[in-house]
Amino acid sequence: MSKSVKAALIANGIIATAKGIAAFFTGSASMMAEAIHSTADCGNQALVLVGQRQAARGRLEAHSFGQGKANFFWSFVVAVVLFLLGGLFSVYEGIHKIMHPEPIQNPWLIVGIIILAVVLEGGALKVALQESGTKLKDIFKTIKKSSSSHILVVLIEDSGALVGLFILTIGLVLSLYVDPIFDGIAAFMIGILLLTLSTVLFIELKKLIIGESLDRETIREIKNLVKEESNVLVHINSQYVYWIRGSVACHLDERQR
Repeated sequence: MSKSVKAALIANGIIATAKGIAAFFTGSASMMAEAIHSTADCGNQALVLVGQRQAARGRLEAHSFGQGKANFFWSFVVAVVLFLLGGLFSVYEGIHKIMHPEPIQNPWLIVGIIILAVVLEGGALKVALQESGTKLKDIFKTIKKSSSSHILVVLIEDSGALVGLFILTIGLVLSLYVDPIFDGIAAFMIGILLLTLSTVLFIELKKLIIGESLDRETIREIKNLVKEESNVLVHINSQYVYWIRGSVACHLDERQR
């Protein structure tokens, strides 16, 4: 199973518990929205692990071509169900607090949770970046091109979690020093963030499930390769395309088939 998924599951389990406790004692709507966010993330990673286990079963009588697409299916459930429901609930909580603003109690507890969450989420994101061989500046490019559903989910979750923590921090400061209504506004924005992440996951996973043709640049590379070397063996299966030239194997991920 993926190290990035397990690291994210552990981190989000701790963070969700801490945020839930903080939301209870502070009455912060934005902290409650973040607790929902982290709880949804835990459910996401649990479903991704289910998909990975199912995909690893291989061929059975009822699945003669294997169960590799199970990863995509369960990740799709993540996008449509957990993120969507979490986002809608956070939007509702935000609107409620905007209409009925209340001062935040024990703000330093929220500050401590934010610091803890940043450390844990940053660590989980680092593991995901290492596993995918991606630099932080290229994260959006990886999300767009990756054919690994679990990497896609974890990168979107962890980067989205850090954005959510930034919104929470701004909302806390403004609610303490300007007006308590900003706590509700921050909760509403976190809900919109969750809905946005759900939409991005929906679009990217839909492409993986349906499949995409090769882009023009890749087709041009294939043609040039074939022209340069006549002794080329092309092998195609359900997930990968390989060019084999002697001892050199060039790999294209499924996203670029």
